[in-house]
Parts: sequence; structure tokens; C-alpha cells
Amino acid sequence: MRYAPIKMLLALLAVAFLCSGIAHADEKEVLAKIGKKTITSADLEMIISFYPENQQTLIRNSPENREAFIKDLVTIMVVSNVAKKKGYEKNRAIRKQAQIMKDQLLAHAYLSKEIIEKVTVSDKEAEDYYGKNKKVFEKPERVRARHILILVKQGAGDDEKKAAKKKAEGLLDRVRKGEDFAKLAGEFSDDPGSKQKGGDLGFFQRNSMIPEFDKAAFALEPGGISGIVETSFGYHIIKVEEKKKAEIPPYETIKEEVRTLALQAAKQERVSRFIDKSFKDAGVKFYLKPAEKKE
Repeated sequence: MRYAPIKMLLALLAVAFLCSGIAHADEKEVLAKIGKKTITSADLEMIISFYPENQQTLIRNSPENREAFIKDLVTIMVVSNVAKKKGYEKNRAIRKQAQIMKDQLLAHAYLSKEIIEKVTVSDKEAEDYYGKNKKVFEKPERVRARHILILVKQGAGDDEKKAAKKKAEGLLDRVRKGEDFAKLAGEFSDDPGSKQKGGDLGFFQRNSMIPEFDKAAFALEPGGISGIVETSFGYHIIKVEEKKKAEIPPYETIKEEVRTLALQAAKQERVSRFIDKSFKDAGVKFYLKPAEKKE
């Protein structure tokens, strides 16, 4: 998996850093040279640190991604130098765009360091969040089912469909006479994903399966076996093993999930408060025309 493309904002920052001459070639291993300028491993590590943690991991853990990242940085520097020689730095629109990007970077850095990173959530605050937002943690109704699929290929003719349905009906008859469903699924089902597990699909919630299958499965009680269910895949026989009603798990069983969501909410709330205060302190006023209603 390759890291995400370099964002313009981070690319601008990287070029500004590399072109500043702050890093020296004797600091660490030189990775690339562009004329008299160098990219060292120290430079690279600092630039990688500008990225989200998941992208940092992708770059650091893959020699291929690391090499591609270095080549992208060199490309930015080389093309940037060509643009400077052509006078693009003096272009009014580009200078304005660069200023906006710089302001965006400063705003992001300040919010991250001074607001977001300082937000914490205590155990009591997390528990209070759970109490006020229980619906968020509700687990919907779920069933655990097995199935036997007799596949009908797309474009199959009437004779093929009739043969497939007849085979499914024969298997349904054997199931209803008491033969082991899992054993029959393992032997006859055309679903490679569940065949080796005796047709077991695990737990799933409503609307996660194809509509005809979904409707039939949720209409059954535990131990119940459907008739022949036709879908775009072919003919299914479904057996429901377990059924779980919608429930809200106890706080103690999902503490970490609650804490994560409570922390996200606290960060959003703190940022909103800070921005509202900053608008007020700066005397912000908007003179926007109401949006025209579309008919």
C-alpha cells in the first residue's frame, strides 16, 4: 500500500524547510543532492513527522514507500527551482495562495498543539458521556445464520436454472428430514466463503445482506429453516442458529470505545469554543447574502 499523495500544504512546508539550509549534510546520511542542496535522513524524518501517524508508518515501514517519498520531495524541489527561475515567485496570485496556505498551516498547528492535544477525558466524564449518548452505542438486532447456495451463473438459460432449483429442493428435503445442515453445506454449497465453515456466515445485522436473503433470515427464529430463497446469486437454503435483539452494552464492557468517542466529542467542543471566542475577540462580522433557494 502506497502512502497518500503529498498534500499541497505539506509540500510547501517541506520545500520551505529543505530550501532553508537549516539541515547540514554532516548531520546524518545524505539521501539525495540537488545541486548544492542536500536531503539528509534528519531532513526526511522531520518532514515525515508532518504527516498523520498512519501515513508515517506506511512510509517508515516500507523501503519502497520511503524511496518513492524521497523522489517526490526531490521532484518538488527541482520543479520549484524551475518555477523560481521563470519568475513564478513574483506572480501575485501564487503569492496570495502561498500566504493562504501558510495561514492554514499556522491555524492547523496552533489548534493541534494548543487546543486538541491538551484535551483529556476523565473516567467520570467518559461514563457521563455514555449515560447521555447510550443510543450511539446500541448494537442492532443481529442473526447468526448458515446457508447452502446453489449457484446460478449470470446469463444461465432456463434449463440451467431449473436444474439448480431442483438440486436446491433436493437438499432442502434432506435438511427437513433431519440431515446435518453444516455437513450438507460443506459438501454441496457453492459459496466458497462459508462452505468450509459448514455454511456459517457468522452474525450480521439487517440490510447487510442482499434484500431477499436478509428478509428471509430475519423472519426465522433460532433453529428455523427457510424454503428456497432466490437471489441474483442463485438458490439458498438458510438456517438461523442464533438471534440477538438490539441492545446497549453495559458501560464496563465498552469502556475504551466510550472513552475514544468521548475524547473526540470533547476535542470538537473545545475547538468550537475556542473558534467562537476568537471570532468575538477579533471582531469578526460577516456580510453574506442569503443563499438563493432552488426551485
